[in-house]
Amino acid sequence: MGGFYLPGLLLWASQFSATLVALAAMLCLTGSYTVMIVLRRAKAMRAGRRMSWFLALCLCFGANVWATHFIAMLAFDPGIPIYYDTTRTALSILVAVLGAMPAFALLLWCPAMRLAWAVAGVVLGAAIGAMHFIGMSAMMLCGSFGYNPVSVVVSLACGMAAAALSMRVMQRTAGRGAFRAGLLLAAAICGLHFIAMGGLVITPHSHWLFSPFITGKGKADLAAAVAAVSMLLLITLLISATTDAKLVERQIEAKRLWHLARHDDLTGLLNRRGLRERLSEMTGEPLVLISIGLVRLKPVDDLFGREVVDKLFCQAAARLAAQLQLADILAMPAGEEFVVLRAIAGAAGEPLAFAQRLIDCLSEPFKIDGVTVQIGACAGLVCSEGSGEGAESLLSAADIALREAKAAGAGQARHFTMAMSARLLRRHQLEQEFEAALRNREFLLFFQPLFDCRSLTLRGFEALARWQHPERGMIGPDEFIPVAEAGGMITALGEYVLEEACRAASTWPEELRVAVNLSPVQLKSPVLPEKIWAALARNGLAPQRLELELTEGAMLEQTAEVQLSLAALKDSGVSFAIDDFGAGYSSLSYLHRFSFERLKIDKSFTREITASPDARIVTGAIIGLGAALGMAVLAEGVETEAQLNILRKAGCGQVQGFLLGKPMPEQDVQTLLTQVAKAGGRAVPVLS
Repeated sequence: MGGFYLPGLLLWASQFSATLVALAAMLCLTGSYTVMIVLRRAKAMRAGRRMSWFLALCLCFGANVWATHFIAMLAFDPGIPIYYDTTRTALSILVAVLGAMPAFALLLWCPAMRLAWAVAGVVLGAAIGAMHFIGMSAMMLCGSFGYNPVSVVVSLACGMAAAALSMRVMQRTAGRGAFRAGLLLAAAICGLHFIAMGGLVITPHSHWLFSPFITGKGKADLAAAVAAVSMLLLITLLISATTDAKLVERQIEAKRLWHLARHDDLTGLLNRRGLRERLSEMTGEPLVLISIGLVRLKPVDDLFGREVVDKLFCQAAARLAAQLQLADILAMPAGEEFVVLRAIAGAAGEPLAFAQRLIDCLSEPFKIDGVTVQIGACAGLVCSEGSGEGAESLLSAADIALREAKAAGAGQARHFTMAMSARLLRRHQLEQEFEAALRNREFLLFFQPLFDCRSLTLRGFEALARWQHPERGMIGPDEFIPVAEAGGMITALGEYVLEEACRAASTWPEELRVAVNLSPVQLKSPVLPEKIWAALARNGLAPQRLELELTEGAMLEQTAEVQLSLAALKDSGVSFAIDDFGAGYSSLSYLHRFSFERLKIDKSFTREITASPDARIVTGAIIGLGAALGMAVLAEGVETEAQLNILRKAGCGQVQGFLLGKPMPEQDVQTLLTQVAKAGGRAVPVLS
């Protein structure tokens, strides 16, 4: 019955039931695809779970190969009765399952081995072949059968090659080519079976030795039963593998989202939420929490861009990590802040010294993309004795201490105290009350007199705001100006002070001027000239009697629009002074761009001129600079006659300070004016 010529091939094909062959092929394709899905799942597993999927994989492979073979055998009808030995049939199933084990074990536990896919394919092909020929040996019929040796060799070669290719596809596509790999495995199973069957040679006998045999409808029913059971098994494994993969993907995605929700995207450090959770786990232990704030980042951002700043954060995180112990925790709960969490150990002063080391390591220059960047840092720290402080309370305490450190300047570290919390609470309360205080006119103007340095003739007053709080008493500008700036009320306060100063000055002698501080926020307003002219007009004050004092920092940030506003005011007669000259970011560039009438020497220099030669040199240099540029110079903070005499000798134009007059309420100004008028316009008492 063997042979490969066309008539023989057609005769051979006619001996198979097309329906059952189609059923076997469909089952084989489904089973082969399921094998690949289960293989992919097993490869994704670890430890104990991989072993369970490995066993399921071998069972799936064995059931697929055997069911395909058995249904294909039922499809074969050589015209004589056939009986299948149960023992050998069962043995063929076992051979398929056990034969697949070394192949799949190699793929799962030794995937990096050279040509692992080829070896696994050969072993799987051999398992398919062994199952086929053992299964064929279970066939009992009225006669004998054998094989064409060529067909046996070709069938095994085709089965091994196709199986190897299917494993190669799974390996190269990282499991994504399960359908293509399944087609190749199905080709290996079906190809081996039907090529081997093509070489089957049957020799009939004249009589049948066995009474039980399967024919006709019995074959179809048995094939359907085998297909149903096998399909149920395969589909169960397919659904299990697919469902398990989706569950794992969801778990991985949940873990990823959990990680993202608790870690900073840029540095990978714990964010505020993650830090809070870790703190909640450790609040029963003694620990120190250090909040580290980076300073001077804005110039880096302006000059080099956000990408350099991001790399700076990453390098800063690496530097801090290098200073930590294994048990320490580093987090980045805010955009420009890091937090270090450490169990308390050692001497009482060690946390502060540790915080200073962290500040120092961040103060060293950074090299980023060929650019050297210098920043600074401050630190606020809080210690917990493990008495049950909440995570948020510890973080808030560290933030408060960091705020105090920043106020003290770059490079500072501050330990949290309850006084800090009280100050913050007071500031918060002032913020809440500020708008109402402005509306209720609780802000008063005090006026400090300005005198000619040599003759001590009264030249005018500087208007200084004070807050007369109904419960807290008098509050100075050092406390409420930051509150106004933080609450966005500084413009309203500035307009109020300007209006009141113009009103008060309109009652003074015409030769006296009034000096009013102008905030940087007011300076940027496009309607600034109109507001100032309106205040002058409402109070009948000549523009020449108003002097606006600007800070150096505000002038360094001036734009073309600001210059136009200042020029318009200057043309109308308003004069300008630079306040606290020399104490800030002094630059000759803005003095060149805009002509000021006056430079005010900061009181920090005046305070030191009697004891410090350097202070006298700086003061003299400022006076000389003013004279060279045609600007008058006024020295603030004159408190002793010695200071006054030094300023006179240096050629200072005007002075103000406690020696000649403290800031006074408006009603006291009239008293001073009366006394000065009696003294011929000079300070009272007259100083020699």
